[in-house]
Amino acid sequence: MSKEAVNDKNYSQVKKNIKNEKKKSISTTKKIILGFLLVILVGTILLSLPISNVGGRVDVLTALFTATTSVCVTGLVVVDTFAYWTLFGKVVILILIQIGGMGIIAIICGMMLMLHKKVNLKERMIIQDAYNLNNLQGVIKFVKKIIIGTFVVELIGALLYMIVFIPEFGIAKGIWYSIFNSISAFCNAGIDIIGPSSMIPYQSSPLVLITTMMLIFNSGIGFVVWWDVIDVAKKMLKKEIRPRDFISKLTIHTRLVLSVTFTLIFAGAALVLLFEWNNKGTIGNMNLIDKILNSLFQSVTLRTAGFASFSQGDMEGASVLVSIVLMLIGGSPVGTAGGVKTVTVAVLFFAVAAVIKGRNEAVVYNRSINQDLIRKSLAVVLISLIAFVVLSILLMITNDFTMEDSLFEVASAIATVGLSRGITADLNTAGQLIIIIGMYLGRIGPISMFIAFSNKYSIKNSLHYAEADLIVG
Repeated sequence: MSKEAVNDKNYSQVKKNIKNEKKKSISTTKKIILGFLLVILVGTILLSLPISNVGGRVDVLTALFTATTSVCVTGLVVVDTFAYWTLFGKVVILILIQIGGMGIIAIICGMMLMLHKKVNLKERMIIQDAYNLNNLQGVIKFVKKIIIGTFVVELIGALLYMIVFIPEFGIAKGIWYSIFNSISAFCNAGIDIIGPSSMIPYQSSPLVLITTMMLIFNSGIGFVVWWDVIDVAKKMLKKEIRPRDFISKLTIHTRLVLSVTFTLIFAGAALVLLFEWNNKGTIGNMNLIDKILNSLFQSVTLRTAGFASFSQGDMEGASVLVSIVLMLIGGSPVGTAGGVKTVTVAVLFFAVAAVIKGRNEAVVYNRSINQDLIRKSLAVVLISLIAFVVLSILLMITNDFTMEDSLFEVASAIATVGLSRGITADLNTAGQLIIIIGMYLGRIGPISMFIAFSNKYSIKNSLHYAEADLIVG
């Protein structure tokens, strides 16, 4: 057999193997997407039961909208959660929020571990893809950390809420409201059952607002960042590293996430404080401390949480624009937050900075950024913006809303935030379906896009084309 024939045979085998691997990768994506659809369907059926509604009769579209906003941890609602749903309905909503927040894969894996069932290699690969992890090593340990860490933080949040809610509502209701709010805040759902005004009654309660911000922040920075910070902190407590070296010992990912997160939070708060200072419909009548606290809360909740401490419909136009930008950016990877993610935006920022400086490569913390990562980031941002524009146009065509309100509503849906300028309950059937699509795309979009754009098994192009002669800028 000739050398060329052997090479052709080997190449054909490689192509066949790669094709099979691609099928596995696509299958993983489909499982995640269909998993969310299945949970939404089950949630819709449960919320359509007479036992779920106070009046005993539930509109299917309302049930679908509520199930979607719960599983996609968005928080937009067409009916008042506290008044429309029975205790059974609220429990269903809470379970859907927890599943959506932690992730279907983590829930299934957790159940398997509880039943002492072995997680095979294929299932480990699904977990790896679902959380965009670099390798298979330690994926089960990672899921265990997610589950335990989630419940610990939610428990702390609930206990802090109880300090305020038990004296106000009594022991039973106080505990129930505290648990519901803690899970909703940590999972970035923004759904509450206390009343129709979200956190507005507690805009002068530092304990409630700070607890909520703590829950939102912890879930928004991503689970990977959690463990990195904890591991470095342990080493510092053991005196293996010096306190002044704490930051430098964190991974580049963690440093980037924390720096971008804090920058966006404080910059957003400063802009809201500036634009709303004299606005009596928002923070204009508050004292200095409450103005600062509520501006900070607004900036944090825009990271896909959905709780509001003042009326979103009364904000100044400049604040609305800032809010839309912050919502679309969202939280950080491998967490409960939505949006295009902080690291994605940061990668593009450094890529642009490299072009401006005339550098051949983008650099962060004296490390070059892989070109594939830049392309993926660009694709994620572009696809998200296209979806945002298309859905906004469709909403304006089908509903009689202003452009400002429509853009805010769609940004809130596609970034799974849940804030609204008061138009959600007025959506017609087409409008509700558009927002449902937006919420679903926002929840599975980043996951499916990262997996779809993963070129682990792709064949390197052997054919090179002549460069196109184009002019940009």
